[in-house]
Amino acid sequence: MFSSKTRKALETASLLDHSQLLRSAQAWQLGQIATLGLGAELTAMTYDPVQSLLAVGTEHGKLVVLGAPGVELAWDVGLPTKIRHLAFKSGSGFLCVVDAKNTLSVFDLQRVENGKPHRDSSLSLRSNVTCLESSASLSFLFIGGKDGTVDLYDIDRGILAPAEARIPNLWLSQEEILRRSGVPGAPSRRHIPVCTDIKIHPLDLNLVLIAYEGGVALWNLATRTVERTYEFVVPPGAPGGGNDSGENLFAERRSPVTCLAWRPDGLVFAAGHEDGTISFASSEDEMPVMIRTLERADVNKTTEEDLFADREPANREPVFRLAWSAFPQESWFSSSLGKSGGPASPALPASPSLADEKTDLHGGTMLTIMGGVLPDDPIGLHVLEFAAYLAPPAATAKPGSIPLPVREALRNSISPVAHHLYPTPAPPEDFLLLPRNNPHYGLSYDPTAIIVTSGRDPRCPVLSAAHAANNIEAFAFPPSSTRAPRPLVLPPGLSFSGKDTCSAAQVVTTSSLSYRHLVHQFDVSDETGERLPLHGGRASPVARATRRGPPPTLSDQPPRLLLTSHVDLTVRVWDISTPLLWGHKPAVEGAEARIEHDFPRPLRHLDVDVKATLSDPRASEMAAARLLKERPWELDIDKVSFGEENLEVAVSLSTGDLLVYRFAYGEHLATIELDRAEAADELDDTIQDALHDMSLDGPSSIPAVPRGDPTSHAARRVSSPPPPHRSRFNSIAHPGQSRHDSTASAVHQAELDPQDRHVDLAGAAVPRPDLDGFRPVAAFHFSSPASASGLKARSRLALSSVGFLAASNEASLIVIDLRGPEVVLVDVPGTSAPSTKGKGKIDSSAITALSWTICAIGEDHDRSPRLIVTQASGLTRVFELSNVGGSWYLSDKAVSVQHDSTRGAFATFVVDKAGNELVADAQNLQLALTHQAALGTVESYDPAGAITSLWVTVARSTLACYFNLDGPRTAVYEDEHAQFEKAVIVHVQGCAALVVQSRNCTLSMFSLPDLTYIARAKFDTTLHDSAGVFSLAPDGDYCQYLDGLTIRLGTLRDLYRPAFPPRIVAFDPSIAVPAQTSALQAVGSVLGTWFGGKRVYTGAEIDAILGGPKRPPPKSRPAPGAPPPIVTATKKAKAPAPSAYGPPSSAAIVQGASDSARSIMASTNAALEQRGEYLNALSERLGGMANDAATFAKETKKTAQQEAAKRSISGAWGSLLNRLP
Repeated sequence: MFSSKTRKALETASLLDHSQLLRSAQAWQLGQIATLGLGAELTAMTYDPVQSLLAVGTEHGKLVVLGAPGVELAWDVGLPTKIRHLAFKSGSGFLCVVDAKNTLSVFDLQRVENGKPHRDSSLSLRSNVTCLESSASLSFLFIGGKDGTVDLYDIDRGILAPAEARIPNLWLSQEEILRRSGVPGAPSRRHIPVCTDIKIHPLDLNLVLIAYEGGVALWNLATRTVERTYEFVVPPGAPGGGNDSGENLFAERRSPVTCLAWRPDGLVFAAGHEDGTISFASSEDEMPVMIRTLERADVNKTTEEDLFADREPANREPVFRLAWSAFPQESWFSSSLGKSGGPASPALPASPSLADEKTDLHGGTMLTIMGGVLPDDPIGLHVLEFAAYLAPPAATAKPGSIPLPVREALRNSISPVAHHLYPTPAPPEDFLLLPRNNPHYGLSYDPTAIIVTSGRDPRCPVLSAAHAANNIEAFAFPPSSTRAPRPLVLPPGLSFSGKDTCSAAQVVTTSSLSYRHLVHQFDVSDETGERLPLHGGRASPVARATRRGPPPTLSDQPPRLLLTSHVDLTVRVWDISTPLLWGHKPAVEGAEARIEHDFPRPLRHLDVDVKATLSDPRASEMAAARLLKERPWELDIDKVSFGEENLEVAVSLSTGDLLVYRFAYGEHLATIELDRAEAADELDDTIQDALHDMSLDGPSSIPAVPRGDPTSHAARRVSSPPPPHRSRFNSIAHPGQSRHDSTASAVHQAELDPQDRHVDLAGAAVPRPDLDGFRPVAAFHFSSPASASGLKARSRLALSSVGFLAASNEASLIVIDLRGPEVVLVDVPGTSAPSTKGKGKIDSSAITALSWTICAIGEDHDRSPRLIVTQASGLTRVFELSNVGGSWYLSDKAVSVQHDSTRGAFATFVVDKAGNELVADAQNLQLALTHQAALGTVESYDPAGAITSLWVTVARSTLACYFNLDGPRTAVYEDEHAQFEKAVIVHVQGCAALVVQSRNCTLSMFSLPDLTYIARAKFDTTLHDSAGVFSLAPDGDYCQYLDGLTIRLGTLRDLYRPAFPPRIVAFDPSIAVPAQTSALQAVGSVLGTWFGGKRVYTGAEIDAILGGPKRPPPKSRPAPGAPPPIVTATKKAKAPAPSAYGPPSSAAIVQGASDSARSIMASTNAALEQRGEYLNALSERLGGMANDAATFAKETKKTAQQEAAKRSISGAWGSLLNRLP
């Protein structure tokens, strides 16, 4: 029997209905908005400068093409196999892909069908592919194999070139010469030279440079002869790469060639070697011009020091890849017209747009080198800057060689004048230059950006779930000599790998006013200028008429932000508001809308850098700061909470420590420079005073630091300061305190006075003080023994919009007033003295939920800010904060509520009788203060038994609703198999409903306040055994974090939204391929000297030579967007009447039928090849199943025989025993 008070509460609650418009299943529609990340490790990449498209491949067989904002095509190549090589035929839309099974696939970006480019052709190659080379001027793809041969694939026809066009292994004859000459260490006849790289001559398409292990061969395509062979020999005694010692040092060495790069003028090429050396040779002379390492020239020449010095092997890395870049020179005509906007300078201009930046090195070039470094060298990509080539007067020389003046001029043009560095967190794995718009000269002419991939950063923690370990970074190119490399913002698809791996994500909503504050003074042009320069294709939203509901209001779709935590201790902010999906409304009526921003849109000026905060000297005593110095791979971000009105961010770390950031506007550049100058002067004075106070005999050997001299540190012209030297081959020693010391420190922190836990970080340094963003304001010691011992502790973090912060770690609790800031409560179980007056230990079970609210409770009519603390045992404590004299104080005693339904509750909500959530925001706080001012009057008291609030709790298997927070239970929903994990109250057009996510991959909707089941939405997990970690927003949007490779954005209210993905047009046929003309006018005379007597072939002529006389015509391909041709058998029709243009000829009819037949045959062959691939995979699986079945049958038979033998023996013994007397 219920008491009268309980009966009245139940009757009052039964009359309420907060979910009127949301009680039907049609009000909910599950939809996917976007998928973040590549989904696997990046393994290959290529770029089309004509279309400005970037293509990347992953180890799971996924291909992604990226272009302008919103342009992202993703598809699988077929079987989940690693993508090893990619190459664009620039300007044509053809993307050539070679996977780990050596299958070549050519996709046509002009024909996109169902979000996937059409597979134009495919071929299973006969040899393991080692390299690819393509040219915008040729229709053939050069495919280097492990057997040393080079196959040529006709991309336009989808066939291999004739066998006579195949380039044989050119180094077999060279090895035979070495064997017959009796050269020590000559390879055996069983050795097959491997083709390691292929490069087409930048100006003469007839010449192809092919690298083998033993050297390089220059092949003439027209005559099918070897023009020259190059052997880079290091004589006895010469140091070479420094990896040899003892007897090897005094032997003749031929280091294997690993990579090639032509200088854009075609006069010189560079070859990288396995011993870390780089050889330079002329295209007209077999003798090398120079062999050098990064730091030393002429390592093929012996010196006295090299002969008699006692040295150990240098362990130098091989040179893995080279790229030689040149830049257009400013002519006198363009200079006179002022097109360049000023004199040429090697430094990068201050313009924010990479498209407008022009670099003039006065004819100089840059060689980008990956590898070739010593263990103690700075980690990263090294760039050598060379001076311009100055051609000497004409001179004569012997045939097959170059004159001595030309050789000296070439040596001067490959002597570095500057050394730049692109630092990376780990040894680089690959890099890619992005030319401005020129597809010739080896895709390295006039690059504006560079993409660098590197290995796993050892300073970052390793996630237990699947993730991509390699880093992906982008920088502006060329490097500057006056400042550090300028990083560029990657597209969202490339922003979740390596140190950028996401460890947690959550969706938050904010008001329009707060949103305008966050993007205040944030110029869109600046954001575009910092983005990787990809402009290809266009994306347009697609409206869906079948998914329409009531028109959304501003409150239904407020601005949304995505907060992501990363393993490099950063919190990044992304804009995921709905208007970004609709794009920009065109000015012309009827024109197609176009998406102008990435989704999600990165707001990098709002990023929070935890490492920079912990590096402040004031934070040095915190447990997190010590752990960052000693064992940085063990520190990560635990929780992030966002205050949408006060624009504050609270971050809890794995150590339990808390950091608080507050939004602030950027400072003026003049003020920043003045502060820096004053700090530099103060530092100089401190150094001079320290030197003066030192009691040194005689004159000081330390020179005074000149004031304000910017050139005092320019002795070494390196664009980036090298990081601390570190061994790349040995393990890194990390001295530090033990776990026991950390635990002892945590116990010591438990005894700290509440105010001693606060660390003032106001004014701490930030990476970009000139930009608006979040600035650190305070930190708080809150380490617990569980977190210090490395155990995973249950923690909670709740930041209100009115300046109150609460955090828990297991059963420990801290409450902070951020106005001071001031610690108002610290409750640590097991401490000898309580932290608040009159407050003792109540329950030591872990805290499972924290929530801030402003409401009355029970007989207390005071609407004050309250903290609801729910524990695993079911005990709930409600702490009240009161404003006394302008300061906030915590009540001495907390209201305790005990319910079985709240046992282990992970989410609690307080709503009023209208269904509005009583969160702690500015509006509710103002109403509470007004109500407190009116206390004592009759109007300030609610009638006895009146409803003031409803308390909704969500536990693992139970949903419950309580009257007035501490009153009787009014509704309950129980499901012992549900395993609820996340919950939120969704507000739509004045109605509210409870949405709960369960572990069995469902989202369930319940009405309020009666908790009646409405509908359930099932979502796909893509081979995951759990639903991942959900973050639900009050408007129905959610983020599903499955692992570091799979992050999804979706919504439960997929109404009035564009389709996913948008309509994408990746290829623009109106863009013409630039003609291949010499961009280096200064060497025209030399080119005329060396190539004047030779015929220069065009691309069409080379295609005709390689294709042979029986080369078929090109494929008949439909126009972009057109349906495939359909051929049907028809009767002979009556000839049409003659027209002004005349009827088609019989030859034209026959040719059209022939083309249609070829197209049908090509499509049939492609389908048969794809069918063959599927059948092979199926046969492999069936073969495995057959083997398993045979094994099972064999084991079953063996077991049956054993059992039969046992029974026979038992029967024999039984009968024998029965016969015994």
